[in-house]
Amino acid sequence: MKIIDVVEQLMRTILITGGAKRIGKSIAEELGYESNRILIHYNNSDADAKKLQNDLENKKIEAFIYKADLSKEKDIINMLDKITNDVGKDLDTIINCASVFEDDSAKNITVEDFSKHIDINLLAPILLSKHLCKIHRKDRDNNIINIIDQRVMRLNPSYFSYSVSKFGLWGVTQMMAQEYSPTIRVNAIAPGPILANHDQTTEMFDAEANNTPLQKQPSIKDISNAIKFLLSTESVTGQIIAIDSGQHLSWKTPDFIEN
Repeated sequence: MKIIDVVEQLMRTILITGGAKRIGKSIAEELGYESNRILIHYNNSDADAKKLQNDLENKKIEAFIYKADLSKEKDIINMLDKITNDVGKDLDTIINCASVFEDDSAKNITVEDFSKHIDINLLAPILLSKHLCKIHRKDRDNNIINIIDQRVMRLNPSYFSYSVSKFGLWGVTQMMAQEYSPTIRVNAIAPGPILANHDQTTEMFDAEANNTPLQKQPSIKDISNAIKFLLSTESVTGQIIAIDSGQHLSWKTPDFIEN
């Protein structure tokens, strides 16, 4: 076997939705540094996506960017067509990181808000996974990793539509792990207090992190480390890893602490 063939087998082609900012950006950088081909999806973060692509390419990492509104099936189809045009059928890993996170409750839910969460947080990962199932190469280790949330392991009434969509995605992860086996592995990562959400002050976020069993904020790089573990451990499928300093274990710890 030629050296170039070995390199191609080791190199993954990874699509990261919501890959231009926050957790998605960190994943793109960390996996890119391991000589993988990185496909970055974004919607409104044009400048961030282009800068990330340039930063990766300056480090000799092959990177592509794709703009798409994941709430629209037409946009998803167009993005997948562009990906196929760029990399053929080499796509072997999808990391579903794009997410809508807005507060509502079962008492004030609207059809519009609920549908937005379901479309982006649940339906889009299903459609993207379906595409990988159709085009993947059976001689490679193919993976779908869904970024969920530790709250699916400890439900409470806050962020109703978001929580329903993520709880559904955890169910989908387990069902697809069975249906897509043995050629595609499907797993999930459940982050906890890694980055403050748009409703939190610094003080509120620090209080949340400090009230976890480990009393600390998980590192954003812990997400990428968990993903690397899942990608390198070919006997694991249908699993969820909580990166939350034990937040899902503590009945004393609210997800959202108010002063």
